[in-house]
Amino acid sequence: MSAIRVRNEQLILTAASEEFAANGFDATQTRDIAARAGVPKANLYYYFQTKENLYCKVLLGFVEPLLEASAALRESDDPLIGLRAYVAARIRIAREHPAIAKVFSGELLLGGRQLPDECRDLLHAEARRNVDCLRSWIERGLLAPVDPEHLMLFIWSATRTYTNIGWQMGCITGRPVPQDEDYQTAADTITRMVLEGVVSEPVASARGWMFAT
Repeated sequence: MSAIRVRNEQLILTAASEEFAANGFDATQTRDIAARAGVPKANLYYYFQTKENLYCKVLLGFVEPLLEASAALRESDDPLIGLRAYVAARIRIAREHPAIAKVFSGELLLGGRQLPDECRDLLHAEARRNVDCLRSWIERGLLAPVDPEHLMLFIWSATRTYTNIGWQMGCITGRPVPQDEDYQTAADTITRMVLEGVVSEPVASARGWMFAT
């Protein structure tokens, strides 16, 4: 693949993610994507054929960061380390990929109707591995006896908030665009809420663990 093609494809994907994030799939026009990317509209069709293909490519580009975040959960057998790493990784995704994160969240809110089967299968399998990991920690007494599926859903919803309600966040913080310190505070706050709710008292006492950030 030539360097020019790689560059053009990346320009188009970046522009597409921004247009889809701003307007949604149905309202986004390919001419607007091409204009934002600074390439002829014909290039868009040459590289991606259809708007649907381009949209799917944008969604697939978000899978790898999600899989990396999930891997962070299971890298350690210590739930305190794993949960901290998982929350931090998901907040980092929102900070580093704001447009794609918003597109992906919007697609999920619509029931994943255009989510490619490849993407759906990968995420479903990864979710089951994460839930199984949480369940194992709970059964071994390393976490309090909470429902692992709903714990995972809580983490997902809490971390995804920072891609879904930017306007509301601006009302609270006075900043229309979240800053690095906002994301760090988000990670610290969510981590504290999660760990205070799921760390069993015997484990916390044995380790002398404090809920400090």
